[in-house]
Amino acid sequence: MVSKRKFNDLEIYHLAHQLVLDTYEMVKEFPQYEDNNLTSQFRRAATCLPLNIAEGSGAGSDRIYLNYLVFCYRSCLETEACLRLALDLKYLSKEKFDTHFAKMDTFVRKLYRYMEYLEKEIGTQKQDRSYFYTQNKYYLNKDIKKREEMGRLG
Repeated sequence: MVSKRKFNDLEIYHLAHQLVLDTYEMVKEFPQYEDNNLTSQFRRAATCLPLNIAEGSGAGSDRIYLNYLVFCYRSCLETEACLRLALDLKYLSKEKFDTHFAKMDTFVRKLYRYMEYLEKEIGTQKQDRSYFYTQNKYYLNKDIKKREEMGRLG
C-alpha cells in the first residue's frame, strides 16, 4: 500500500493548480457572450484537475485514490477540448494555445506516470479501479506514446 499522501506534497497538484490560474487568466480575453458557455466550462474543467487530486488524496484506499486520478485525467481531456475550441473560435492566438497546451501535455504525462506508479503499488489486490481506466488503458497508453513521439517533452 502506498503511504498516506498529502496533496500539497505532489508535483502534479502544483502543476494542476498553476494550470487553473493560467486558465482563469487566459479566459479573461474571451468574448463576454461566452461567459456562461465556453468560458465557464473551461474554468470548471480546469478547476477539476487539482480538486480531484486533493479530494482523492484523502481516500482511505489507493484504489479509490486512483479512481480520482482517472477523473482528473478525464478533466484533462475536457480541458484540452476547450482549449482547441478556443483556438478554432479565434479566442486564442496560436502562441497562447501552444504555451497552454505544452503545460497541459506536461501535466498529463506526469499524472499518467503517477497513475502507473500507484497501479504497480496496488499490485495484485482486487482490481476495482474505475471501469473507464480498466477498459481504456490501451488508449491511455497510446495517447501517452503519441505525445512522446511528438517530441514535446520526451
